[in-house]
Amino acid sequence: MSEKPVSFAILSTARIAEKVCPAIQATKGATVAVVAARDKAKAEKFAKERNIPDACLLDEVLERSDVDVIYCPLPSGVRNEWILKAAKAGKHIYAEKPFSGSVGEIQGLLDACKDANVQFMDGTMWYHSARTKEIEQKLRDGAVGDVQRVTAAFTFMHPSEEWLQGGDGRTDKTKEPMGCLGDQGWYPIGAILMAFNWDLPTKVLVTYTKLNNVDTIVACGGTLWFEGDRMATFDCGCMLAHRSQCEIVGTKGVIKVDDLVGGQGRTGNFQAYEVPFAGSTSYTLGCVMGKDSEQATPASDHTQDLVADMVSCVQKIRAGGCRTEEWPKRALAVHAVMCALFASSEAGGKEVHLNPDGSLVTSGGCTVQ
Repeated sequence: MSEKPVSFAILSTARIAEKVCPAIQATKGATVAVVAARDKAKAEKFAKERNIPDACLLDEVLERSDVDVIYCPLPSGVRNEWILKAAKAGKHIYAEKPFSGSVGEIQGLLDACKDANVQFMDGTMWYHSARTKEIEQKLRDGAVGDVQRVTAAFTFMHPSEEWLQGGDGRTDKTKEPMGCLGDQGWYPIGAILMAFNWDLPTKVLVTYTKLNNVDTIVACGGTLWFEGDRMATFDCGCMLAHRSQCEIVGTKGVIKVDDLVGGQGRTGNFQAYEVPFAGSTSYTLGCVMGKDSEQATPASDHTQDLVADMVSCVQKIRAGGCRTEEWPKRALAVHAVMCALFASSEAGGKEVHLNPDGSLVTSGGCTVQ
């Protein structure tokens, strides 16, 4: 007898849901039961166009017994409320990022998920690809020795002046408080932390911030310091040509990825971020003397890979097993560093130190909450 499919509800008809919905429908063991929105007519239209069997209002979805997982792409300003509601309703949670609120607030949400024995997973899709998992294994096996330096970036050029000056959610701080630091910075910061095996930095410093006409970050960069003389630099934003890359440098070698987030290589295929796409087929492994070799990996759709990992987690819990703690751990770590970087930017580029638990401390005249 086959196992009962893991059933998803999609909260909102946001643009990212147009990419995630077909990935859920294409993943073995997963199904979309319902789409919910504040406007039921919009939900019904979305459902009809994508062969989803039902639509409802947001407030109705948590009462449904046919829903196992809530996919929550709601804006960051209201997302925390719905994560908590879902946890209290006993629903597993796949939530988009970045998050709003303090490190303590996000820790509280994750604690609520743990108390309810529901799985939490954020929407960082590239973590789940076959390529990323192979790179992580090579790092842990010492393929490049002790990792000492990381550089990572995610940039693209804004499509119009209107878009740049607050016409998009990520360029309007009333919708995304951290602006492009939140939206695009999440990816290079995640890559840096992965390279350092999820150790938190001891301090961070934003060295450059550009604001638009509505005081929202549209570009920034900075440095992170880690124990053991380790260091990383990043930049992100919508003011430069498209880059989605990471270089991890160790005492014995180098790993380089030029298409971290989308997996489309250097093809210029920006649609890979918006529609189903299978890629991430290679990365570069260099030796200590600088000789590089291309490493082939199986093509995969990052979004389907994430959904498949979520299905596996839910099935494990159904069978009486424990939650997978790695995913909430990663979400909290990246959010902690993002909060520190944002505090540094807000203070005009002053150092911000982190406590071991990810909370922020006062440093160099920079008082953070």
